[in-house]
Amino acid sequence: MLGIIIINYNTYEKTVDCINSIKNTYDGDYRIYLLDNASPNKSGEILREKYNDDSSIEVICSNDNLGYARGNNLCIRKAVDEGCDYALISNNDIVYKPHAIDKMLYEIKNEEAFLVGPKVMLPNGNVQKTIKTKAPSFIEYFIYETYIRNLFKNSYKAYNVIPDSATDVYWIAGCTFLVDLKLFKTIDYFDDYTFLYFEEYILSEKAKKCDLRIRYCPDAEVLHYHGFSMGGALNIFTRSANWRSEIYFLRKYWHWNKFMCWVIWKIRVLEVAFNARKEADCRKLLDQYKEGKKYLKTSI
Repeated sequence: MLGIIIINYNTYEKTVDCINSIKNTYDGDYRIYLLDNASPNKSGEILREKYNDDSSIEVICSNDNLGYARGNNLCIRKAVDEGCDYALISNNDIVYKPHAIDKMLYEIKNEEAFLVGPKVMLPNGNVQKTIKTKAPSFIEYFIYETYIRNLFKNSYKAYNVIPDSATDVYWIAGCTFLVDLKLFKTIDYFDDYTFLYFEEYILSEKAKKCDLRIRYCPDAEVLHYHGFSMGGALNIFTRSANWRSEIYFLRKYWHWNKFMCWVIWKIRVLEVAFNARKEADCRKLLDQYKEGKKYLKTSI
C-alpha cells in the first residue's frame, strides 16, 4: 500500500486541490495521512469536516507546529505501522498530472531505489530546478547556491542542467518525492532538528553513506505552486528557518569548518540586506540578522 503524506499550514484550499489531483490520477491502493500543523486559520477543522467520511484519508490536527521534518516523521511512522510499503511525501501546493504517481512507483520498484522524484513544472511553464547530479564543492556552493550566481550566469546555466531521461542523482527537492519505507527506516527518517529547509540535503547525505540510490524520473510530471504555505521566499520567518537549517547541515553533515560557514552566513546577510528595500519593517530584518548570528555560533 502507498502512504501519502501531506502537511497543511493555513492553505487548506491548496491541500484540497492536491488531494483532488491524487484522486483523479491514481487508482492504486493508498491512504492519505493529512497533518494540519496548528494552522491559526482553523484549516484543521475545515479539513477534518470535509474528509470526515472519507476512509482513505486520516486528518491529524497537531496542537503545535511541528515543521517539515517532525511533521512528516509523525505521519510516516503511522504509515509504517499500518503496513505501507512506500510513501509519497508531498507539499500541499503540488498538483499531480496523470500517471505521475504510477510512473514514480514503477521507477522505484524497477530500479530498486530508495527515493524517486518527478519533473516539477511551475505555473509559468518552466521546469523547476529540483535535482542535483552531484554534491557541490565549497566553491560551487559559494558561487551557484547564493546570489553570487547572478555574476556567473553562463556557467550557472551549465551547472543547472536538468537531465531529459531517468538517472541516478545526488539530491531531489522536498516538494514531492516517493520513498521506500523499509530503506527509509534504516536511515532513521528525517532529521528532527530541522524545522524547514535542507531536509533533502540531509536525506541525500544519509542515503549516500548507506549506498542507497536516489532517482530522477522526468516522465512523471507535477505542477508546483511554489511557496504558498509559508508566505514566499522573502518571508522573515522562512529566512530565519533556512539560516538555522543551512548552518546545521553544513556543520554536521558536510563537516565544514567555522570559517567556511561564516563565509556563507555573510553572503546570506548581504542577500537579506539587498532585499530589505522590499520590506517595510526593518526592525524584523535586524532581528533576523541576530538570529542568523546566533545559529552560526551554535556548536554542532
